Parts: sequence; structure tokens; C-alpha cells
Amino acid sequence: MTPPPISGIDHIAILVEDIDAALPYYTETLGFTVISDDRVEAVRARLVMLALGESRLQLVTPIAEGPIAEHLRTHGEGLHHIALKTGQIDVVVNQLSPDVPVRVVRGGQQRLGGFLPYRPNNVMLEVIEEQQEEPVPHE
Repeated sequence: MTPPPISGIDHIAILVEDIDAALPYYTETLGFTVISDDRVEAVRARLVMLALGESRLQLVTPIAEGPIAEHLRTHGEGLHHIALKTGQIDVVVNQLSPDVPVRVVRGGQQRLGGFLPYRPNNVMLEVIEEQQEEPVPHE
């Protein structure tokens, strides 16, 4: 089997109860910069993308009932998912989930992404389209 056209890790997402309470640790203590702050109704979540050098973290918190709120209740705060970047999201989704449809939606930073149904080692994986331009720090 030929590996899917994945170009790397886009970000690691951390589920938190309160983004505003969590942000100072990541920005003031660790030195990350906020590059986007989105409320995405399609996934019922607030997503704050942070950058430090080549690395990106995403803080995730539910804004309404749904899968993310349920995940937080069941598992608590911590690792939510790892996002894999690709320029060919349809190819990757079809290759990694040939029998189970993957819901691909426009999410944070207006990029297409979808969660794979298979969770290797109990880690949720997202496939997300590569960012076309450099993010501008969020004011």
C-alpha cells in the first residue's frame, strides 16, 4: 500500500474547559502567539490556534452540546487530536477510510477538515487541508 499524501503534522489539539483561563499559560509562560480565534458552529466549538516557531497548538472548547462537549465530560481536559496536513484531502480520506464516510467541514481558519473513524492507539486523527498562506498573528 502506498502511503497517503500527508505532508506532516499541522497541529496538536488540546481540549480545555475554559480557553480564556488556559491561554495565559501558553502565551505568557510558553511564548506562543495567537494566530486565530474561531467559533465554528459546524463542530460546536471555539478553536484558538497558537504558533511558536514551526509548531502549532490548537486549544478547543465546546460552545454547545455535541461531540466535543461529550468528549470533555467523558475524558476531561487533555489531548484531543492530531491534525495531519495534506494538499489532497479527498485522496487521504478515501484511502484511510474507504468503507466509512468522513464528514469533511470548513472549520477553523476556514480550512476543510475531517476526523477519521479509526483511532490508532486511541488517538483521534484529523485530516486538514494545508494552509495556503502564512497566518497573521491575531490581535
